[in-house]
Amino acid sequence: MFAALVVGGFFRFADLGALEMSADEGASWAAASASSVAEVIALQPALNPGKLPIHDLMLHGWIALFGESLPAMRALSALLGVVSIALVYFVTRELFFSEPGAGSGSRATEPTLSSDDVTMVAALAALIFAVNLVTIKYSREARMYPVMIAAILAQTGMFLRALRVGGLANYVVVATLSALAIGANFSALLIPATEAVWLAYVMVKTRGRADNPQMKRAWAAAAVLAAGGLILAPKLLSTLHGASAMKAAGGIVGWRKPPPISAPIAMFNKASGSFAFPVLAALAIWGAVRGWRRARTAVAFAILWMWLPPLLMVAASYAIAPVFVERYALSCFVPFFILVAVGIFAMPIESARFGALAIALALSIGHIVSYTRKPHDAQYREAVAAADAALKPGEVATVLPPYAIDVVRYYLPAARRDRAVRFEGSSTNPALLILADQNLAPDVAESYRKDYPRTIARLRGVTVMRR
Repeated sequence: MFAALVVGGFFRFADLGALEMSADEGASWAAASASSVAEVIALQPALNPGKLPIHDLMLHGWIALFGESLPAMRALSALLGVVSIALVYFVTRELFFSEPGAGSGSRATEPTLSSDDVTMVAALAALIFAVNLVTIKYSREARMYPVMIAAILAQTGMFLRALRVGGLANYVVVATLSALAIGANFSALLIPATEAVWLAYVMVKTRGRADNPQMKRAWAAAAVLAAGGLILAPKLLSTLHGASAMKAAGGIVGWRKPPPISAPIAMFNKASGSFAFPVLAALAIWGAVRGWRRARTAVAFAILWMWLPPLLMVAASYAIAPVFVERYALSCFVPFFILVAVGIFAMPIESARFGALAIALALSIGHIVSYTRKPHDAQYREAVAAADAALKPGEVATVLPPYAIDVVRYYLPAARRDRAVRFEGSSTNPALLILADQNLAPDVAESYRKDYPRTIARLRGVTVMRR
């Protein structure tokens, strides 16, 4: 476990300023850098819709202590990423201690894992999580996703504990963490939805007997999940209405195509790496098969947690609007890594365990190295400098997509931030346009190249143009 924290901390904190600010980070900075808590709360709905100002308020306090440089702001996410490594260890232990007789060395209806076995699997899961690129990548952005994943992991661990032992304090913590996770990003609602399906299974398994202690705990857990969701129900409904309006207006959601049915598998492949995924998938399958005999309940919950949220996103993409986004299903990688850990632990001899772990770690770290050798950011800093130098007195610049305006303002000197205006169509009439290559419908980008025929600077991921 200590090795997981050290290695994971290194990958999350090393050279945090390497990438330039992204458009999404610009929105977080704009809200969090407001002059007061009240202003953060007022700005957040427009700058960061689909969530409550939990991360923005945390970042606001963090900026007050450490400043608003990119490494400083991203350090909050990196810290939460390290906390999440410890939470993977916690949730894995809770998952396997949910087995009848687990940890006691006794036999219930089937052989179970001992306490030492559970500790080993939990440590392996934490280590694999610590060196996986997808978990590292989102821990190095000044965004709300590290808050969401940490809250989800804590909530899931406490949900499993409450379902196992009950206790008023545990139920209160589950309700609180449910609201916190959903408030951090509304996509976290996928996890309580998954837990609700699990509770339905538990109730069917206990045959609805009111005197069954597990049935009583399942009903109590269902009640606290509902309470956590009801707290945020009005905000959730207003956000869904806003998403529908965005689609109707032809916004960024409107032109995206629904994902293919195979998108969940592709998500795990892309996040793990083309070379690492076959090995990790084989270990996870082996872990599910071997673990089914000794820890059937834990393996079943892990499989449900791994697959149901991405499948729900695919269904929602066809029924409502395209919403299949990797970062919305970040927590689903945790049960995948848990099954990988079980697969490593289930190797028949000690040398095979070490070999499987070494291969899994080497391929995962190789994926990190391969990823870092290529640029993954747009050169907004250089674009803003070129635009600022080209602006004549009285002229203003804008950016497409419009939500990237706060990146432009971040890189401009404070005294000249008013020279960057949000794109409002022909009404703004800016002299310069900073055009990003991504997140724009192809026909939109091409039409504005005609309006701004003079190229000032062509940079990685972004072009500066003049009328």
